[in-house]
Amino acid sequence: MSGILITRLLPLALLSLPLPALAITVADCTLQQGCACSESPLSAEEIGIVMGATPPQGADGMVFVFQDGDAGTWSPLTPEEIDIVSGGDGACDGPLVPEDGTWVTRSTLNSLHCGAGTAMMRSMIEGTLNKENPVPVRWNGDFSADTWRRAWIAANPQAEAPNTPTFNRVSPVELSGRDSIKGMTSTQRMVLLTPRSFRMDWQFEGQNEMGACGWSVTHMVRRTGG
Repeated sequence: MSGILITRLLPLALLSLPLPALAITVADCTLQQGCACSESPLSAEEIGIVMGATPPQGADGMVFVFQDGDAGTWSPLTPEEIDIVSGGDGACDGPLVPEDGTWVTRSTLNSLHCGAGTAMMRSMIEGTLNKENPVPVRWNGDFSADTWRRAWIAANPQAEAPNTPTFNRVSPVELSGRDSIKGMTSTQRMVLLTPRSFRMDWQFEGQNEMGACGWSVTHMVRRTGG
């Protein structure tokens, strides 16, 4: 049970980020295939926080580019120019909905505190990260936590199924959730960044046999194939 929960945990500070009035265009690019471009629900400042990429001066007029699954960079080029550079035809547009296909996850442990048990918990948590199978997903045009969970379990039948958090839809591209188990509480946030990528942040806090314990994990999820 803890292994699956561990693989889906998030920085609580991000839960307070509001949707801005001024959105940023993001381009999700694959070399020789072009890009999918959409308006993000996040401002330049928020993208800087979420992605760990400090926005440069004038970022409000730039495009944030994910190239072949990298961490993302700011570009002064237009979306059309970015698409051409990546091998597209210059038509870099499309609604911000997730594309059907196979998705893979890269996970990072952000923080951990479990008193005397911290070292043991770190070894346990890090031992479960980035062990998941690729997940084929048919979204049907809807960014849904339930759709992702069902597809993830189907692709990872060897794993113990986690509890089902209760998710609320903040917007068509943002979901927040909460779950409790054995004295621990998890909070979650899912944000669709581009049609080919989304971010899941989970934070776990509470009491276990070692006393006060908590950790957070970020998952960057990206479509890699049809």
